[in-house]
Amino acid sequence: MSTYDLPIDLVYLYVNSSDEAWIAKRNQYAMDQNNSVCRFRDNKELMYSLRSVEKYAPWIRNIYIVSNSSMPAWLNTDHPKLHVVGHEIILPTDSLPCFNSSVIECYLHRIPGLSEIFLYANDDMFFGNHVSPDFFVKDSKPIVRMVKNDIAPTNNYKRIILNSKKTLFDHYRKEYALVPWHNIDVYTKTGIDACAKEFRKELEACSHNHIRKDNDIHRVLFQYYLIFTEACLLVTHDQSSHIKRLFDYGRMLFSPAKYLDGFNSTTHDLFKSPQFKQLLFKGPRYVCRELIRSPLYKKLFFKHPFCACINDSEDTTEVDLKEYKELMEKLFPEKSSFEK
Repeated sequence: MSTYDLPIDLVYLYVNSSDEAWIAKRNQYAMDQNNSVCRFRDNKELMYSLRSVEKYAPWIRNIYIVSNSSMPAWLNTDHPKLHVVGHEIILPTDSLPCFNSSVIECYLHRIPGLSEIFLYANDDMFFGNHVSPDFFVKDSKPIVRMVKNDIAPTNNYKRIILNSKKTLFDHYRKEYALVPWHNIDVYTKTGIDACAKEFRKELEACSHNHIRKDNDIHRVLFQYYLIFTEACLLVTHDQSSHIKRLFDYGRMLFSPAKYLDGFNSTTHDLFKSPQFKQLLFKGPRYVCRELIRSPLYKKLFFKHPFCACINDSEDTTEVDLKEYKELMEKLFPEKSSFEK
């Protein structure tokens, strides 16, 4: 029995990559952007994610799908728990049209009727085990899960996380060696609203970025703010060194009920096998990374993590996609009520 009995909703961002009108409009703004197939390839991740909700988290009250494209043909948009929210409902007019998730995420708290405490997920995230509201909330505070690690500005994703770190530091002279765990997150509407007001100038400066830019601010700023204001409970996974990462994976492997709260991998990394002959000619850092990413990752996944993310990547092969579909059909073979 859960100790938290107030409603909790779930929010997704979604794009229908086969929507020709959406493609044409995005191309007007994003011809110079990374348009690799994996960015928008639809492997029916949302369908499987919704199946996981019905199987493992049926207590979720409402599901909001935020999108500026058409919905997939299989989706039952008449479902009473399902609500499609257009960007124009929550975003400022001068931010439209928007193809930048970092901007959209700054306005999720404006969704009409959204619960005070809510979950947020990408469509490639799903529940891998039975969860109760207590997994996300304790003493009426959200449980924020993060990874202890340092990052370098090697790509847009990491640069905008560093922007969030700098934004917090410039205001409070406080910095956290924490990065997102890239899985299902929990937020509060009042927390995001207060943070947005506190950092209004910085957020408004990038609110007109219709596509991804290096001056974007990642939503991790909201989590840093919750931590700084003591408005959440913090759970961390220390992966700040190879040894600490191995220790973290080890405790998840041998005590999954206590430590295996999340799993994160790319489709390619999950299904590939390590090339042990090649490992002999690589340095220790590469060896550690490869050994972790393959056999240990697979073992963790089949220990049934509470939350999981398997995201597409440029390395994904047709064989990987075939294995992904077979795996998801094995995990979630039954159609959910969210499907026609």
